Amino acid sequence: MQKQSDSIVEKERRIPHRFSFTDGIVSRSVIGSVYLAVLLLFFSMQFAFTSFAPRPPLPVFFLVALGVSLRVAEIMAARQIPIQDDSKNRVFAIASIAWTLIFSLLLALLTRQPDTNYFGMLILPILEAAIYFTLVTTLVVAALAAVVSVFWVTYVSGFHPPYASGEILEASTLVLVYFVVGCLVWLLVNLLRDREERLLRQVDDLNAARSKLIEKEKLAAIGRLASAVAHEIRNPVAIISSALETSASTSIPPREREEMARIATLEARRLERLTTDFLTYARPGSSVFRQVDVSVLVGYIVSIVQPHASQKNLQIDAWVCDGCQLFGDEGQLQQALLNLMRNAIEASPQNARISITVDSVTEGYLHIRIENAGSAIPSHVVQHIFEPFFTAKEGGTGLGLAIVRSIVDRHRGELMLERNDPDHIVFTMALPILEPNKDAQLHLDTEF
Repeated sequence: MQKQSDSIVEKERRIPHRFSFTDGIVSRSVIGSVYLAVLLLFFSMQFAFTSFAPRPPLPVFFLVALGVSLRVAEIMAARQIPIQDDSKNRVFAIASIAWTLIFSLLLALLTRQPDTNYFGMLILPILEAAIYFTLVTTLVVAALAAVVSVFWVTYVSGFHPPYASGEILEASTLVLVYFVVGCLVWLLVNLLRDREERLLRQVDDLNAARSKLIEKEKLAAIGRLASAVAHEIRNPVAIISSALETSASTSIPPREREEMARIATLEARRLERLTTDFLTYARPGSSVFRQVDVSVLVGYIVSIVQPHASQKNLQIDAWVCDGCQLFGDEGQLQQALLNLMRNAIEASPQNARISITVDSVTEGYLHIRIENAGSAIPSHVVQHIFEPFFTAKEGGTGLGLAIVRSIVDRHRGELMLERNDPDHIVFTMALPILEPNKDAQLHLDTEF
């Protein structure tokens, strides 16, 4: 149990020592898809306005086809690269930014029109730089986009001033948009990055605190268990020691010495039963799960407890649904059912009736109900009945119901006190009906 808990805590604390905003948030395939969608959208817009402008020349079609092919190749290649591989993603980003700057200018040149919509695509490499790189790099990319826009104004004017005022205003507006958008997006991304880093540090602190709490709880549980074991063992050991000393005394009459020897024997058996129950509870060991016929299981337990029930003239009624089967450890299930039946017999008054019912009221679960007559369990006892070493009956070890719950838990089920009324005390085991693989067995190894 110590190893398993430590392993769980260690797995939860595996947090990257260096945070990258792109880790698990923006993948290259997504960015490539955005580029592809924007390219096709801009190209479609050029066709939509053919009534105001001539159709794009044939070289534009070839260049767009090349751009689409490269983006599709990028998307396919990016799927093979882990999102957390920041270095490879940055290499893709550098190539993508450079290609988009050149690609937008080439499209504008091949369109052979003074006005072109393809410079709107220059906003994408600026956004990409803001996601992957520093503010300085983002400003450099924005400056390169501005250079392309200014170059276009001089190009359409034949590199001879004066330049058209409308073109200058449009280029200036684009340049302003490039820098404003680049700075804003970088600030937002950086803000998200800082918040995420703080969140990761807080999660790391929480995991460290949780690990300490788990360790303290383990130590406290071990202390409580050791105290309970010492308390339970001390009494029979003291009685055995006293009885043996008395029986060894020659001044004591033989009959009293025989009585002391008998008491020592009874206490030794009680001590043996206590240690056996404790080992059963604390070290369940390895279990082999197989298909178990519930009718056979119930019939076997009823036959075992029948002599004990006959001493109090109790009648045991059993009803099992047709074909009900479980997938579990038959020996452990027998022990759990036997403990519940013994408790029911001990709690029942003379000439009473005990019923055991098995049905599948909940889909996927079998409910094994054991009902007996007698006084209702006091509310202050109900709160602790499943705790180890808690017992309300004289001579009990307090491990019977704890063992049952431990067995039911290992079968992924639930043990509950379903009803607690006078003459109607019902304990229920809800066990899942697991379908085993053909010719396969399930081995469960549990360490405590």
